Amino acid sequence: MEHRTLLVNGLRLHYTVAGAGPDIVFVHGWASSRRMWTSLLPDLSRRYRCWTLDLPGFGDSEKPAQGWYSIPNFTATLLEFMRQLGLERPRLVGHSMGGMIALNLAARHPETIARLVAINPVVTGRASLKPLARPDYSRRVLSWVLRLSPALLQPLLIHPLGHRVSGLTYFRRRNEDFVKATPDSLLSAGRAIVDYDVAPLLERVSVPALVIVGTLDPTVPPAEGRLAAARISGSRLHLMRAGHLLTDDRPVETLRVLQEFLA
Repeated sequence: MEHRTLLVNGLRLHYTVAGAGPDIVFVHGWASSRRMWTSLLPDLSRRYRCWTLDLPGFGDSEKPAQGWYSIPNFTATLLEFMRQLGLERPRLVGHSMGGMIALNLAARHPETIARLVAINPVVTGRASLKPLARPDYSRRVLSWVLRLSPALLQPLLIHPLGHRVSGLTYFRRRNEDFVKATPDSLLSAGRAIVDYDVAPLLERVSVPALVIVGTLDPTVPPAEGRLAAARISGSRLHLMRAGHLLTDDRPVETLRVLQEFLA
């Protein structure tokens, strides 16, 4: 796996590429990073060339000014990322906010991708990020959490005994991704999600599409994914008894479903 950077629309983005074959582009969700796809890459990269990027504001990518964040801007950045790398009609996989971005791109530019997978996507803006609509309060809380998390949680998460606890590796990664963001990027991206509604555009999606929904998702209501599948003509809906991060909760089943659909 190669780790690279690319200047896209004036922003320095970090991304990885692994494998050879047809292209798959993976788009992470809010407060996450390209690392959320790590468990899938060893198998998928045997047959595909897999691209994972940190969206602006997250992971190791540049953090733009507060007013930059919107779903259209994220979509334009993803589209330009694909164009600069010469990716012609790749398969596109997005999770949560990344699912909303992927749906938006597929609806507005269906000629640019070959297949679409949306995992627990936000569609109408319904998500557990509604408190971010109170910007002053939310910024104080996020600043407090970002300051305390490295001091309190990281010493416990990196302890050697932590590697023996099931699920702690995933929690460690999520915490590391969270603290790489900033109060502005978390708040502004969260508000971009709840202020956008991609549902009216879904009938424009003309590529083969799969929507994967965790029926126990506490973050994005499963009804969001069901709505996407109902609105996209000919799409497939796969229900999974799992929470929000299916790649952590059910990696084997997630991999199998992706392999069957992307082939």
